[in-house]
This record gives sequence, C-alpha cells and structure tokens, in this order.
Amino acid sequence: MEKKMGSYFQEKSKMYYEKYKAGEFVKKVGAIIKDGDKYLTIIRDGKRAMFAGGSVDEGESTRQAVVREVFEETGAKVIALKYLKKEYYTVDWEFNGVTFPNRRVSYTYLCEIEKGDLSAKGLEGEFAENTTLKWCTLEELEQLKLWEPTLDLIKKIESENQIAKV
Repeated sequence: MEKKMGSYFQEKSKMYYEKYKAGEFVKKVGAIIKDGDKYLTIIRDGKRAMFAGGSVDEGESTRQAVVREVFEETGAKVIALKYLKKEYYTVDWEFNGVTFPNRRVSYTYLCEIEKGDLSAKGLEGEFAENTTLKWCTLEELEQLKLWEPTLDLIKKIESENQIAKV
C-alpha cells in the first residue's frame, strides 16, 4: 500500500523530532553519482541543485541506505564504490512550521549507476514540482546553488582524478 507523501513526511518529521529532542544524531546518506566528468544532479526550480540521499532506516547500513535512497529518488540502481566522508551537523532547521534542533551525521559515498531508468520517480508531491534530473559538469554545478561543502568535495574528487591521469 502506497503512503501519501504528506503523511509520510509528517511521520518522518515526528520521528526526527523525537530523536533530536533526545539529543540523538540522525543518520543520513548522500550519493555523489559520477559518470565520466558529469555528476547526476537533482535540480529544483531550475536553479537549486542537490544529490540523491536521505535517512538511514532502522537496521540498515549506510551503504544499503545510499543504494536504496538513490533508487527511490531516481529509479537508478547504483554501486556504492567508495565511502568519501562522514560529517556531523548541528544547525537548526525548520520544516512544516517546526524548528528542529538538527543533529545529524551524514555519510557520503561515491557511486556509479549499475542500471535503471532515470526518472526522479521518488520525488513526489511538492518535491516533484519543477524538479529534473541532469548530468552536470563541475562548471555547471558551480553555477547552481549546490551546498558549498558538497561542491568542495566534488572539486576534491576532480582534483584527484587529474592527479590520477598524470
């Protein structure tokens, strides 16, 4: 049975709020999906860029979560090639009129597509409107509103690729 996205986010919001209130860090994952010199990017409103990712479910490893999240959001099956970094965040954020004492730990993986049709299928409701998937070069990512620490990580990957070519 398919859940409506509104109730899904309400349930997730409540769960996160309880974890944050208890001082727990919520585990998140992010996927940097690379093909040649391009990165699979979710673009909202033609200008805001992000990569696929989300929460780690109970009993799931971060590697399993990143593969699942990419499939849910893009329709693509990926291989998590390399664990890149772990970051802790403690910046408050607001969602649905509730301020969350944001405590999360994010695990980022470099991935490649194994198979699948790209469709942004998991981005339903308010998230699907004006949302597209696009393969972007580093130069294109610099023009979009990609979160600065993520952009820095892409630059590091590109720098390592240049060194490997020498």
